[in-house]
Amino acid sequence: MDYLRKYIENIISGRERGFLAALSRSILFLLSVLYSKLAKLRFVLYQNNFLKKKEAGMPVISIGNITTGGTGKTPFTSFLASQLKDKHKIAIISRGYGASKEVDEPFLIKAESDLYASAAEAGDELFMLARNYDNLIFIRSANRYQGTKLAEAEGADLILLDDGFQHYQLKRNLDVVLIDAENPFSNNRVLPAGLMREPFTALKRADLFLINRSENIDFNRLKELKKSLTTLSPTNKGIFSAATKLESCISVAGQKKEELDFLKEKKVFAFSGIGSPDAFKKSIEAAGGELVSYRVFKDHYNYQKEDLLTLLDQYSASQADLILTTEKDAVKLFDFERMIGDLPFYYLKISLAIENKDELMDIVRAKIKSGRAK
Repeated sequence: MDYLRKYIENIISGRERGFLAALSRSILFLLSVLYSKLAKLRFVLYQNNFLKKKEAGMPVISIGNITTGGTGKTPFTSFLASQLKDKHKIAIISRGYGASKEVDEPFLIKAESDLYASAAEAGDELFMLARNYDNLIFIRSANRYQGTKLAEAEGADLILLDDGFQHYQLKRNLDVVLIDAENPFSNNRVLPAGLMREPFTALKRADLFLINRSENIDFNRLKELKKSLTTLSPTNKGIFSAATKLESCISVAGQKKEELDFLKEKKVFAFSGIGSPDAFKKSIEAAGGELVSYRVFKDHYNYQKEDLLTLLDQYSASQADLILTTEKDAVKLFDFERMIGDLPFYYLKISLAIENKDELMDIVRAKIKSGRAK
């Protein structure tokens, strides 16, 4: 599967050459045109009330993107929760990506300090957030509106909707769209010829943009990207940028915290199953670690005992000083603490450093206060 995925990515990017690759690109382009038209039709049906939108009993903030893959939605959701939790009873609703167990939805993951689910039931990103916050409500629900009803029953007065930009059914007060600075729109084509979930016209719906991983591009490129977003969404309320902030290294078994300089000049064996594996690689290098081997799994990969045994063998063969993964991957490995034992096995904790964050939060709070959902 990994080989097939990489092959398709190379076809999309144009790196794969030859007659078969060219033919595949032509087929993907035709499918992309069809997909684009269906996406526009779906929006029109909701816009004209042929398909009915539903309104929650409280303000809703949607955090989403227009491309597949990782753009930093989870760290930004965490940022918003930290900024708003003192004034609001927040419920975070997610589809539960990465969950390996079926549950009856909507499903309560956590309320107050009581955790009711495992990573397999919650999904990796939602479980990761739930571990980090008490006094918030966490709900897994593919039907976001039904999720809001459970949130209301639990006493919430504000919804943070994870990955909600394409979920037209639920009205929202604010649409925040995250953009990857290095690869904002893939090859400018929608699925399956590219990585865009919707055509560019969808960006007109966005209220706020956050250009993430801005440390990876220069000032002129950032300025050009902001200009493009203004053209695509002339009525947006603000375009902000964020950089990845590396926090610390924490041991998977024992949760011992090490300062970031712990990685300096150490040989690192790393692995990840995230949407943007290159971003993790750059973070390790930025922290001063020497990456001697890096194993990439598919996004939301569910690790089994056999996977961990293989990884430990590869770590031993690499002669690295430590094993490092992401926090999103680590939450699915806590059940294997006895296997990990005293090995130097860590995850990298990150957050976002948002430029002009006070201005961004002023816009967010004003939208919540207005009470107008769309």
